[in-house]
Amino acid sequence: MTISFSGAASGIDTQSIISALVDVESTQQTLLKNQQSTAQKTVDAYGTLTTKLNALSSAASTVAETSGWVGTTATSSSDNVSVTASGTIGGSLTFDVTQLAAAHTLISASAVTSTSDVVASGGSITVTDSESNDTTLDVGTGTLSEVITAINNSDTGLIASAVQVSSGSYRLQVASTTTGESSEFSLSDLDGFTGMNVLTTGADAIIHVGDETTGYDATSTTNEFSSLVSGMSFTVGAVEDEVTITSTVDGSEVADDVSALVDAANDVLAYVDSATAWDSTTKTASPLNGESSVRQLQQRILGMISTADASGVSLTSAGRLSFDRAEFLDAFEADSGAVADQFGPSGSFAADASATSTSVAFSSSTTSTTAGDYAINVTQAATREQWSVDASGGSIAEQTVEITRGDTTVSYTAGTGEDLATSIDAINTALAEAGLGIVAAQDGNAISLTASSYGSSRAFTATLDGADSTRVTAGQDVAGTIDGETAKGTGNVLYLATGSSGSVGLSLTVDTTAADISATGGDLGTVTYAPGLARELEHLVSSVTDSSTGSLTSAKNSASTQVETLQDQIDAWTERLASYRARLVTQFTAMETSINTLNTSLTALSGLLASTSS
Repeated sequence: MTISFSGAASGIDTQSIISALVDVESTQQTLLKNQQSTAQKTVDAYGTLTTKLNALSSAASTVAETSGWVGTTATSSSDNVSVTASGTIGGSLTFDVTQLAAAHTLISASAVTSTSDVVASGGSITVTDSESNDTTLDVGTGTLSEVITAINNSDTGLIASAVQVSSGSYRLQVASTTTGESSEFSLSDLDGFTGMNVLTTGADAIIHVGDETTGYDATSTTNEFSSLVSGMSFTVGAVEDEVTITSTVDGSEVADDVSALVDAANDVLAYVDSATAWDSTTKTASPLNGESSVRQLQQRILGMISTADASGVSLTSAGRLSFDRAEFLDAFEADSGAVADQFGPSGSFAADASATSTSVAFSSSTTSTTAGDYAINVTQAATREQWSVDASGGSIAEQTVEITRGDTTVSYTAGTGEDLATSIDAINTALAEAGLGIVAAQDGNAISLTASSYGSSRAFTATLDGADSTRVTAGQDVAGTIDGETAKGTGNVLYLATGSSGSVGLSLTVDTTAADISATGGDLGTVTYAPGLARELEHLVSSVTDSSTGSLTSAKNSASTQVETLQDQIDAWTERLASYRARLVTQFTAMETSINTLNTSLTALSGLLASTSS
């Protein structure tokens, strides 16, 4: 280690001289630091802009999902009927509530003195459901407590409890966890009680619409009716007459979302102005001044607004968006569907003249899908799986039908003398409860079983007394191309997942026939897709912020690379200056040492001369 003493011998402040020389040499590093600071501000500005663009994309996404618009408000004339509305179409319904849904409940006819008393001496009990299916439960030694535990731990959909009706008197109460007629059940092998009485009979909720002559009943296994009236769901809570529920078109909630979209767009536009500004007074530029990709983004947003013709949204002379709420609400009330098409994606289909039994409907799109006309070619029509179960005798009495899809099997055994219509009704009930999406219908002296949805994934099998029935039609998925590129078929939905076409992300519901495919060679027609303003803004944000190809991402990455490169150069200069300082210290220390040695010699010489002269 070199130790220096500034000017100890020379009287010169060598430390200050060294610092001054190093400062002069560090001028280049200072310039690099200034450049890095400017580049970092650019990086930060791109980050802020991206955050604001993401907020714009989020607001646009909310508006673009027009299927989720809540454009109605609902009211009920009764405090006992609650109603919610969805969609954008108003409606009204008047009805009488004639019956509420109830869960089937049993209670023992007699009581025991303790929950430790044996009530099922055989060690098991049997639960029989509404479809006459039996489930045997092991109850151990058969005490009331064990019976309750066995029922509650089973998958029978029942809940049991011991009801203490008085001191030292317990009854068994068992209730279904669901409501409706299908919740009915019975219990057997409970020989510790004199019997099981029905406390509450399982029942469907029933409403009556219209008068007694031309009206009709509607039922629900719960007290909720969710599909009777399009756009309204209501729950009944008491038996009463003349209940009216109404949904009216109200675009207020959608208007709030559009207003939020306008605010988010203006936030982006205002930031672009400030981040690209030039202050002529101070001669200073904002971080993104001169960045062409940012100005192009601003112009693209303004261009989209100017050509969108979206109700209530317009451009101001200051280059900002304006939202006229009253104008939007008027347009929404007049034609909510047209307004939805202005803001969200839509598609129309022009069929080939020979495609007389074909319809193609827009289903969905992504931010990758761009506006355009796209040809639709189908090589295979979607079909529903269909089986035929023989009922040549006009009945399947005392025979068992089994329908299996995947791991789920529905089994039904027709009773003695049961007619075919009764059997079909029972089969449909069992299929609905199992959620298999299969419908049974009479087809002459046969039962036709048809999947409710298209496609190979809805395939199933059917047997009668263990023997395979006849498969009439195999479920198959639609196959074809969109804009000349091979699309994926799922059921009757054709979807282009990848490719170079602007139709990537487009999903279409295709209903056609083999005859139309043959007549047109598969060229069914053309879909015209329009993204709408909100989806178009989503697409713009997605394209400029894409992690691989986005122009803003690329510009930010370039600035970040510049920051890193400058840091490497700054670090190199730090090492160079440290070395330079060390070299100067060594040189000046050597100089001081030499001067000190010379001074010592001069002092000695002066002493010698003095002694000689004396």
